[in-house]
Amino acid sequence: MCCAPLALFLLLFVLDFVLFRPLRAPAKRSKSLGNARFSAAKLPTEVDAVVIGSGQGGLSCASVLSQFGEKVVVLEQHEVTGGGAHCFAVDGKSKWRFDAGHHITIPWHEQVLHLACGTAHTPVPFIKTAATTDDGYSDRIALGEAPMGETPLPIRDDVQLVAELTKRFPQHAANIKNYMSLADAVQMRFGILTGAAIFPMAIRQRLLASWFMKPWRDWASRTTTDALRTIFPGDDEATNRLRSYMIGLWLDAGSPPARCSFFMQTAVMGGWQKLGVSYPTGGPQQTALAMVEVIEQRGGAVFVRAPVASILTDSGSGAACGVRLESGDVIRAKHVVSAAGYRATEKMLVDAPPPSTPLQTEQSAGFVMANIALKGTASELGISAANLWIQPANKANNYDALVGEVSYFAKPLDVELSLVPVGITFPSVKEDGGAAGGVLEHTCQMLCLGEYGWFGKHTPVDEPGLAKNGARHAPPHVARKEQATYDERKKRWAERLEQILTDVYPKTKGKIVFTDISTPLTLETYLRAERGAGVGLDATPARFVSPDELSELDMRHPRVPNLWRCGQDYLMYGQILSAASGIVCALRMLGPLAALRYVCRSVRLLLLCGGPPAPSASKKAD
Repeated sequence: MCCAPLALFLLLFVLDFVLFRPLRAPAKRSKSLGNARFSAAKLPTEVDAVVIGSGQGGLSCASVLSQFGEKVVVLEQHEVTGGGAHCFAVDGKSKWRFDAGHHITIPWHEQVLHLACGTAHTPVPFIKTAATTDDGYSDRIALGEAPMGETPLPIRDDVQLVAELTKRFPQHAANIKNYMSLADAVQMRFGILTGAAIFPMAIRQRLLASWFMKPWRDWASRTTTDALRTIFPGDDEATNRLRSYMIGLWLDAGSPPARCSFFMQTAVMGGWQKLGVSYPTGGPQQTALAMVEVIEQRGGAVFVRAPVASILTDSGSGAACGVRLESGDVIRAKHVVSAAGYRATEKMLVDAPPPSTPLQTEQSAGFVMANIALKGTASELGISAANLWIQPANKANNYDALVGEVSYFAKPLDVELSLVPVGITFPSVKEDGGAAGGVLEHTCQMLCLGEYGWFGKHTPVDEPGLAKNGARHAPPHVARKEQATYDERKKRWAERLEQILTDVYPKTKGKIVFTDISTPLTLETYLRAERGAGVGLDATPARFVSPDELSELDMRHPRVPNLWRCGQDYLMYGQILSAASGIVCALRMLGPLAALRYVCRSVRLLLLCGGPPAPSASKKAD
């Protein structure tokens, strides 16, 4: 009996080895890849699945479906593929390319992309950020105003992080150790809950309610602020500073500590440090193009500027049976997959019943992001591939960033600069593995969380036209209500963020070519993010522990047969988890036998087909 599973595995391994041939990259990549406009004449003869959205979730789902012979059509409303993983230039200034949202990921993303593509070689190598900096650190955390002599907290890995924190705060050594152990326990259970997404919701519900998941229910149900004040008690200056460092990378979590689940805190401070931080060679757009390439090689199609107006349902069964584009074109399919986000998907279901109980989880905060063009080499500018995370802590608030965060959200443009929480990253230095020493044009991006309500009165003048035609990164830009006020507000943001940049990187002073400010409204325009949410649904506690919320966010739509959903709203946000959700969604659609074959295929690809392609399989465009 014990040999039966092994025999089944070997049988499926041999079967898949015979039936599946990993794709090889073409010698040259077409310039038009990822830029095809919709045309009914370009559709496959029979469409098995329509995928709405070309982010990591949508493309990975489409790519895995195509590995099993499904004819897939991906529809993207923007002018480029990739969702949050695309890159853009500002007003045609192509010397400077900025990342739309992919600023940090983990090394495993390389393997996940490889499995999604099903290629003979790793389609896009990822480079560990720590390996490209002179001092071996990938991140630093700084206080907006630190005590005299205190330097930013450097991060290389979890062992070094614990040693550095213990050295600075020896009185909290036991608490630091306890926190890291707790982070391990929470993250391990998240991994199991994520893996269980391959099974029907009833199994996930039983798992969530089990005794084994009690630590998850206890801690994921608490906010970061509440949990950290419990683990690190006290209001003295040293304890406040420790907590301010511990919230560390909360800016990339898309949710402030006062409302973010402690689970997410353990991911960005404790989880990532074990795995490392990496960046795709050539920039995040390459990950999207790699998947577009294999989808098209296998007979599918990917279209841009193809916004979907509604998901069609059968009048009798209520099952999804296709989509209607804003242009009026209709595409019929056996299955529909939406990677457009929970609330955007529900809006497309004009003929389907709403949930009996509305989803309680709100949209996340958005981002105010400064896209800054710099002139000079990395050495001349004093910049590197490492990220800097500045916490809203100063002497006036006794170095308590948990208090500073509340002050910032109350009056973002009126607080002192030391109370502006901001992440600073340099994509151009990362793009070539930190070896861009002679490059004269560099990009800096500064991220601040920003609420939609701060800019809500400046919605587009012509919203129906924007929905139908989409937006472009080039002029003319979207006309907004009270445009002059909106422009003045963005100017104030630019001035304040430029000041912060030149304060912490003094060599950049006088080297700024231009600064472009994006807001939550920008995310809503270009990425169709509902209410400008930077990461989709918020990472609040109920999302992770409420059985009702979990059921409503199942990848199989609970009320519409043949409608599936993937992306950051259905597992967790982050580029790698969005991609993983697409893979899981595809496998659930294909069924258990295909899923077992895919496991065998994954073993084969990772063990026998790893590594970059040979030089002849160049990724250069025609």
